[in-house]
Amino acid sequence: MNDFYGTHPAALQDLLDEIGPVESALVHQLSREEDDALAAVSRRRFPVDRATTGAVDWSGAVVLEQSLEEDYEDAARVLGEVVLRHSPAASEVVVFWGNLVIPTVRLPARLAAANAGELIDTGDDVWIYLPDGNVLVEYWHSGRITAGIIPTSVEMNKE
Repeated sequence: MNDFYGTHPAALQDLLDEIGPVESALVHQLSREEDDALAAVSRRRFPVDRATTGAVDWSGAVVLEQSLEEDYEDAARVLGEVVLRHSPAASEVVVFWGNLVIPTVRLPARLAAANAGELIDTGDDVWIYLPDGNVLVEYWHSGRITAGIIPTSVEMNKE
């Protein structure tokens, strides 16, 4: 599965265009090894909700906030606000998409928040790792936005 990681970096072009030429230099595409290492300390620590075939199972986690935003504009705004509530604007965050062909990126939290709509457009399902707060923010394509504390160890997937 990892053989396909990052094979479509062009999927990031709209995001980079929206950010602009000067600040897009602050967006760093991660290698497969960097992606694996950061996923291991963030999104892979949560069990997968098998009913959704990929969303985080938040039932055993410390959830900081959760909302359902059916309107795209509202979802983008709320996602950006959640990122800034749980991470200093100057800190860096890591953005993973549900499709491995899109490379994971590291960028300032303020850019992720300001461009949350483009993050959603880049890939339907988005996980934003906020290392400074040990928080994972998930945008699930249904419009569900959840922020929760990352467990200290890997949780077992529920059957």
